[in-house]
Amino acid sequence: MLGQKRVNELNHLEIGSCDVVTLAEQFGTPLYVFDEGEIRSAIREYKEAFSTNYPRFHIAYAGKAFLCAAMCRLVAEEGLWLDVVSGGEYFVARESGFPMDRVIFHGNNKTDSERSLALQSGVGRWVVDSFEELECLLEEGKNYIHGKLPVLFRITPGIDPHTHAYITTGKIDSKFGFPLVESIAEKAIVLAASSHHLDVRGLHCHIGSQIRTIEPFLKAAEVLLDFMAVLRARHGITLDELDLGGGLGVPYLDEEKVSFPSIRSYVTALCEKVREKCLSLSYPLPVIFVEPGRSIVNTAGSTLYRVGFVKEVPGVKKYVAVDGGMTDNPRPMLYGARYQAIVGNRVESKGMPWEKVAIVGKCCESGDILIPEIELPRVWRGDILVVEGTGAYNYSMASNYNLVPRPGVVFVRDGAARLVVRPESLSDLVRRDLVPCGESGKT
Repeated sequence: MLGQKRVNELNHLEIGSCDVVTLAEQFGTPLYVFDEGEIRSAIREYKEAFSTNYPRFHIAYAGKAFLCAAMCRLVAEEGLWLDVVSGGEYFVARESGFPMDRVIFHGNNKTDSERSLALQSGVGRWVVDSFEELECLLEEGKNYIHGKLPVLFRITPGIDPHTHAYITTGKIDSKFGFPLVESIAEKAIVLAASSHHLDVRGLHCHIGSQIRTIEPFLKAAEVLLDFMAVLRARHGITLDELDLGGGLGVPYLDEEKVSFPSIRSYVTALCEKVREKCLSLSYPLPVIFVEPGRSIVNTAGSTLYRVGFVKEVPGVKKYVAVDGGMTDNPRPMLYGARYQAIVGNRVESKGMPWEKVAIVGKCCESGDILIPEIELPRVWRGDILVVEGTGAYNYSMASNYNLVPRPGVVFVRDGAARLVVRPESLSDLVRRDLVPCGESGKT
């Protein structure tokens, strides 16, 4: 069992001291459930690890993992920065009241409207991703009304963290960032440093996601610090900030718990490497930024489903269909992601036969399979199935394929549940449609 769950006297699973059966009845299914206390605990583990190991640091929550207004407010309350990658994420942050001077704005293709929005409302750090973007900023930066535009340069350090190809972003052959080859990054930074409108603060990199070992992060820190030393030696540019991105992996299955480094061990090793490298280069210690997302929210999140029809193909497989699927969790189809599940209304099934089944969704796709094979006590229609470890990249990647409404989001803590994103209704599916009226075709 992942996270801080327990079984109550009714043999029901509890998350944040809330009965999942009650949650399903109150808010419907599918339903994303987040243990707010567990989110805050992970954040505080990051803060405490840095506080004891390094003098200057900032932790920026990676909003792409999971973001809504309530999450923005939680992050603000914990004193973190926020990393956004689109105008939509930026807008949600702004509308939630998040302090914009603690927002890091990423993106390899920030559109004209996105750039205009951020330049107008303000930003804590702007991550420059390409020469063309830099050329735009050299002109547009003069319109920034909040002083000089503080920028970081995203570098592709040429490191393969050996994760899934779709979530590897630090290799030279990447759509993100400036490569170090042929002095491309160097020329860009020197040009930006000569601008009267840009404040070049430091370097940024993100080498990938769901990384199982610490070594790739340490290598990235070495590469970027070496480059910072080159900039100082050749051009007299001393950068004060080093953003090492996110990507720390987390277990999705019980048997994986020993396979991933802890938050504390990751932070400790990173700080030690930066100290050691700076000492060898005689370089002043920079401010370290990190951008964790999955390691803060994934284990805290679960998805509740209600079991529908159960179908057995004799001698082949038994299929257990739930009322969600690839629309609320596309990761099994995209990445071959693996999950585990619990029958939430009958957790401890003593004396009941167990069987191997496949958990499948309701979409019109043969590949709509959440869990290809899992051993569970016999499952019946109406049971509440809890799929664990769905806090990251489930809500944020959800779709309306087959015009299936997206689930709501509930935060639970100390026995109290609050709906923070309402579930979509059928009416929401046609809210944006423009239907021609009469023969004239007017709307």
